[in-house]
Amino acid sequence: MHKRLEPIIISPQTTVRDTMNVIENGVRNDPPAPWGIALVMENNQLVGIVTDGDIRRAILRGVSLENPIGTIMTRDPLTVRHSEDPAEILAEFHRIIRERNMPESRFHHIITLDDAGRLADVITPFELWRRSEVKIKTVAVIGLGYVGLTLALTLCEFGIRVIGVDLNAEVIEKLKRGEPHFFEKGLTTLLKKHVNKNLLLSTKLNEHASDIFIVCVGTPVNDRGRSDKSYLISAITEVGKIMKPHDLVILRSTVPIGTCRNLVVPILERESGLSHETEFMLSFAPERTIEGKALEELKTLPQIIGGINKQSLDNTSKLFQVFAHTIVSVDSLEEAEAVKLLNNTFRDVSFSFANEVSQALDGFGISGSSVIRAANKGYTRNPIPLPSPGVGGACLVKDPHLFVESARSTGYNLQLPLLSRNINESMIDFVVEKIDKFVSEHCIDPGRAKIFLAGMAFKGNPETSDLRHSTSVDILNILRSSYPNIEVFDHVASRNDLMALGANVAESPEQGFRGASCVLILNNHLEYPEWDIFELASTMQNPGMIFDPWGHYGKEQFHGLPQIQYTGL
Repeated sequence: MHKRLEPIIISPQTTVRDTMNVIENGVRNDPPAPWGIALVMENNQLVGIVTDGDIRRAILRGVSLENPIGTIMTRDPLTVRHSEDPAEILAEFHRIIRERNMPESRFHHIITLDDAGRLADVITPFELWRRSEVKIKTVAVIGLGYVGLTLALTLCEFGIRVIGVDLNAEVIEKLKRGEPHFFEKGLTTLLKKHVNKNLLLSTKLNEHASDIFIVCVGTPVNDRGRSDKSYLISAITEVGKIMKPHDLVILRSTVPIGTCRNLVVPILERESGLSHETEFMLSFAPERTIEGKALEELKTLPQIIGGINKQSLDNTSKLFQVFAHTIVSVDSLEEAEAVKLLNNTFRDVSFSFANEVSQALDGFGISGSSVIRAANKGYTRNPIPLPSPGVGGACLVKDPHLFVESARSTGYNLQLPLLSRNINESMIDFVVEKIDKFVSEHCIDPGRAKIFLAGMAFKGNPETSDLRHSTSVDILNILRSSYPNIEVFDHVASRNDLMALGANVAESPEQGFRGASCVLILNNHLEYPEWDIFELASTMQNPGMIFDPWGHYGKEQFHGLPQIQYTGL
């Protein structure tokens, strides 16, 4: 049952007066309940409905406000089997009222039941019609990376016809075989289900084939922290060349504030010959999912939408309402662009505080993680994140720079995001120095020492195969200048991607630990705490060091192994 129905559920004994209050107050909830109706339940079964119209007519007949609602409710209301496809619900609804020879105008609400006959939702025919209208549209998703492919398959799952476009022919061929080019839980199943059905794949846009264009290409930053918009410019140019009057363009790529209005609009108008004021629509709807949970979060996170005009906003909302329960409409393209930058910049800043705490307390021989856990325990106002061996991933590394670039365009110099970025990047050297110190103090020859790095993806929970902007890779690149014998391991990343790092790839944790002088467990994969760490550590060199910045283990687990130095952050 949809959560929004809970405030309008009553029993047959509820008075008419109280039912009026339930109907009146239901729409004030978040999310709001359907207007003008209450649902009468008994023993968890729907036994009737009552509308505000029913109550008005009853009062005119002289029914007392203190009477139980069961005396005036509609028993055995018309119900339809629930479906995620609004078109299916509408089709079933129309079939039933035709069979019963009932006018559609009688029904302001459609009540849906699940396969077990339990209440699922209450939807207006207009709401269903509005949702199903986009079903006749074809959506082109341009850029089939972590953002584009997950969105494309989610749209397919809800009945939208999607043309997925990516310039990388190798990626397209893999996808056509039902093979994703990155790991995401549930992705392979959806791809095999929809490829060559709801999902068509191509290396180029086709004229007249699409009505909605969603641009999901990358917007990296260069060495100076400035955005590289070349992929975006190329994609928007191609869209502009083939777009038709009344087409909708939605930008999903993360960009500096003002990019839609100052860059995207002029390109689209120049290439199409159309005016944004009357002839095409443009919105910005930022992607805010985390890798590893994208398919889940697309359906649960609020979708932020800013349009260049009301028509753009309304039509983008219709599309995203197909799979998203909550739409947050903001007043402009610029506000929507800013939302994504604020989300990720704030996260990076908060992580930098934890990482600086860790470095500061290290000089006292104090565990920053232990202190932070103690500080957080029972103190719910502002929990402090735990420290980490740097903060990686394409978003958190890039987006603070995009926010800084945005502010500079107005003459304001942001300081905190750049300072936080520097602190987080300094953790990489901080980790390497711990290894160098251990090797030096124990007179270990760097040329002979084996270093084992476990967890090369930029994060382990939720698990991902993404090595882009991984601090583990940065640590590897610094270590290799002094330590020629390095092995790497990751549960999720592909062997080809690991081999491309230029280090030996361990086939198992056992292989990596065996004979290692230093083991670094560099991400938070849920598998690591399950390892028999005592047995693994006993196969290391004497002396040996285990660096566990995520606190997967505890010092007590190494009792009996005096030759192993266990340390974290």
